[in-house]
Amino acid sequence: MKTTALVLANDNNKKMQMVNHLTATGLFAQIKPLNSTSALFQHLKSKPADMICWAIEKKNRKSDWINKLQALEQWHDLPLIAFAEDQQSLIDGFELGASDAVHVEIDPTELSVRMHRHLQRWQRLLELRKSQEQLQKMALTDPLTQLGNRATFDMSIKQAAARTQRSGIPYSLLMIDLDHFKAFNDTHGHQVGDTILKLVAEAIHLAARDADICCRYGGEEFAVILPDTKAKQAEVLAERIHKQVAKVSSAQPLERRPITVSIGISSATRRNNIHPRILIEEADQALYLAKEKGRNRTEIWRPDYIVPQMRFTCHPSPQLAFGA
Repeated sequence: MKTTALVLANDNNKKMQMVNHLTATGLFAQIKPLNSTSALFQHLKSKPADMICWAIEKKNRKSDWINKLQALEQWHDLPLIAFAEDQQSLIDGFELGASDAVHVEIDPTELSVRMHRHLQRWQRLLELRKSQEQLQKMALTDPLTQLGNRATFDMSIKQAAARTQRSGIPYSLLMIDLDHFKAFNDTHGHQVGDTILKLVAEAIHLAARDADICCRYGGEEFAVILPDTKAKQAEVLAERIHKQVAKVSSAQPLERRPITVSIGISSATRRNNIHPRILIEEADQALYLAKEKGRNRTEIWRPDYIVPQMRFTCHPSPQLAFGA
């Protein structure tokens, strides 16, 4: 294991003694001595650590830094080993929140065994966290396109709306529909249809900015949530999407019909206090207008364009709700 131990002590002699003990175990690829708790937190901001060893000082047994460390979710279970010179200090170490407390003159074999057990437990926790993160990602990702799924969309648009209510900065929504998709499936089969969906999803992802949230809304429909973006700025992104999709189309020689998308845009501000469900309906109305005008184009919603509810192509989830 490529493990790192951080050693914290005010007294340089104690610090070097601890470093020598840890080196003798052969368990650590790196042992880094530190002079202060501020240096400790500075290290943890950008670099990994697998264990913290600190010398308990008789005159200074504050635990504020331990409380701060254990309040951080990432480092809550990081092995924290107290090195003490007497029995009372060993007890104090546990009371201060240490994972373990050892005497500075501990037998090297015993120290090695105890350190190894703590490192094993820490590695298991890291593996468990990684598995949980992967499962969470899978739950929020569309398996075919690798974009966010409907659950991601519902969650993200509520967050974007809440942020706009707080800040007053507008956000926009793109509803995107693949043109003539049924014809692709009927002519070439569902496997080719799936390939086209993946290629269009990749084009949307490449055109989007880092802050934009790209999702597969359902079927051949996609959505992009654009935080801190006005409608005209969203139109620029829509144009980039059209260009990326055109590149996809030119790279598919077996398709006689070009691959294109139609896009509808709507925008919300704190002033109009628009509900996410209404924003979706407005973007869908604009999308329908783009279809009516010949497809392969973008339209921005305007108040004078009204489509009957039955003509909507997108159907907001009944779970989509935005609190006051």
